[in-house]
Amino acid sequence: MKGISLIIIAIVISSINLIGQSKIYELKIQKDSADINYGLFNLFGDFEIYENDQIKWAFKPIEGDFSVYVFVATFTGDSYDGTKKIFNDYLILKTEIDSNRIIDGYQYTLEWAEPPAISDLYRITNKNTELIDNLEIEELEMKLVRSDYIIDWKQELNEKALIQIQ
Repeated sequence: MKGISLIIIAIVISSINLIGQSKIYELKIQKDSADINYGLFNLFGDFEIYENDQIKWAFKPIEGDFSVYVFVATFTGDSYDGTKKIFNDYLILKTEIDSNRIIDGYQYTLEWAEPPAISDLYRITNKNTELIDNLEIEELEMKLVRSDYIIDWKQELNEKALIQIQ
């Protein structure tokens, strides 16, 4: 009986620790002499972006004059059908090579089920932030990209999340 009580206590404590914890964006790609593929991000308002994994390709740096970082945050959330599902939030950030000041960036949930993709595409508005380890994503002030498919209740990315570069 004492062993069962200890197990229950451990489960309760671990559940409490999970509540309020931030989502973590883990570094997947870091490339110098790179840029964001704006051509593909411009397709997010079109159904063409769903062909040939172009959404994933948008998060691959191309050649350019900056440093580009790609992060992924994997988490379990509620799907549109009410079931639990694994989601992957992709974040791409472009920085100045010398100062690591963030110049531009986008965030998108890869498993977003409702076309077109632009209805879940966020872009940073605070372009004076230095990319550091454990940067809070709220500091980037990400706003929904303007489109014909704008969702009034989801104009800003209001999430607790940390960006880890190490």
